[in-house]
Amino acid sequence: MTQNTNRPVLILGATGSLGSRTTRMLRKLHPELPITIAARDMDKAGALAREVGNANTAQIDLGSPGLGSGSGEKHSIVVTALRDHSLDTLRYAQGQGIPYIALSDGVFELGPIVAHYAHNPTSAPILLLGHSNGGSPTLATLHFANEFTTIDAIEIGILFDPGDPFGAVSGKDLERIEKIGPLPLVKNDGRWQWADKTLSKGRLTSVDGTPHEAHAAGLLDVLSLGSATRADRVRIDLAAGPTATTKRGEAASNEVIIEISGTRATGESGRFRYELIDPEGYAAMSARGVAVAVECLLGLSGRPAPKSGLFFPETLIDPAHLVRRLETFGVTVRRV
Repeated sequence: MTQNTNRPVLILGATGSLGSRTTRMLRKLHPELPITIAARDMDKAGALAREVGNANTAQIDLGSPGLGSGSGEKHSIVVTALRDHSLDTLRYAQGQGIPYIALSDGVFELGPIVAHYAHNPTSAPILLLGHSNGGSPTLATLHFANEFTTIDAIEIGILFDPGDPFGAVSGKDLERIEKIGPLPLVKNDGRWQWADKTLSKGRLTSVDGTPHEAHAAGLLDVLSLGSATRADRVRIDLAAGPTATTKRGEAASNEVIIEISGTRATGESGRFRYELIDPEGYAAMSARGVAVAVECLLGLSGRPAPKSGLFFPETLIDPAHLVRRLETFGVTVRRV
């Protein structure tokens, strides 16, 4: 069963780096899916609507009932490619009984959303997607984890190229989490811990073999992977530096390094490495993850659309489906 896909997908912050890319990804995946492009700059919104087709625009007021749209238009899903501290966008989705995707919350910020869900558990599905890269690294990791009989450790490293258009909203989200949040959450020696300066230090080796200093991040990937597997050690580290494509004189890419320690079904034991390389950068990979989440919440991926519930991406999206989508979009997915 699908949600009412005759109604448009409402993308809030649709002209920003993540929102515009998500809009374009959705259009590639589903040419007939109507989209409402909500933004402050209506000139940019109109240009994007004309580019993707089958789209209208809306000027949204987050502080007004019904988001101030005034048109009374019904939507099929709400995607928040912006930060909404009031959660009026969630109230709007629950009032319409439609799915809601929260993209900006750190581990320590989940309380208000969970409280809204607890008071209205049957109103609409809520997807917590404050993961790195729109949940793509987490889902890809779980896809690779199917090759293992036992998993001891999962370590994800993400290399951001200085030339990659990171996006204002994503940058502010990470800055906020680092500034006002607690120490980053990791799972270490089988225990959930807030990593001090020593434990938060990490390293990653880029796809061309260059080592980089990194630091742990308080993103939802750790919660997902630490709960979905029995790994004693789970962490996600971020680093900055030129990617292999930049060094070759090409456009900046985004590198995701996944390392899983354990025993494979083949009997091999050790530390195994996997790589995701998005030639269009961080915001593009994030948009791919969000677009896949939208199609899954609307029942357009071969699975029934959920009627209600509180979800992490791995409890909603088939990891193999996400990996296939990444490859379709030109992301390099490889075992090293």
